Amino acid sequence: MKNYYEILNVESKASKAEIKKTYIMLAKRYHPDKVNQDGGEDTGMFADISEAYEVLSDEKKREEYDSNLKKFNEGIDVEQKKMDEKFEHYFIRAKKRIKEHRYLEALEYYERLENNYKYTNKQPSQEFYSYFGYALFMSGKDKKRGIDLMDKAVTQSMFSDEDFMLNLAEAYFMNNEKNKAQELIKQTFSVNPRSKRAYLMRQKYVPKKKGLLDMIFRRK
Repeated sequence: MKNYYEILNVESKASKAEIKKTYIMLAKRYHPDKVNQDGGEDTGMFADISEAYEVLSDEKKREEYDSNLKKFNEGIDVEQKKMDEKFEHYFIRAKKRIKEHRYLEALEYYERLENNYKYTNKQPSQEFYSYFGYALFMSGKDKKRGIDLMDKAVTQSMFSDEDFMLNLAEAYFMNNEKNKAQELIKQTFSVNPRSKRAYLMRQKYVPKKKGLLDMIFRRK
């Protein structure tokens, strides 16, 4: 979190008049035109000075900033917390789009989440791998990568999560890899013998064996 007081080189209890006076002095010194005239390179200092002054010269903004700065100094990163909440909403919206079979829209959210994981250097969750992979597969955008990500989620969870296994099982059925799919269905029933989704999936993709009477009367 940027410390606007340090940027303007003023005390945290500085008056509005002191802040304005310092801002004018620094703005003249670091204005890009002045820097260019002196043969220097624009380091972005002017932008930071302007940003700091915009906040500290406004009573309401300064009050909120002071509160956030205090929390940050106590080890609470307010900005990061807001970002985490924002991306949590993305995750919820993405799963909702999947339920509505709007896979390409779900992918937009998952791709933003993936970029955030890269930017923050955080390890994606197993749930992210499973549902991002599912959206990639069902949208047809990248079926191979989709299966790889779903398989990663299943493996990391050590075959303990019903939804992860069934996401992958459905992809295997649709990819005509029925043996792999049925093995995952079996694993799912060992985790949850009453899995409705597993039951419906098996009904949909596994042909019912014909009995003797079916063959005699040529039943389908």
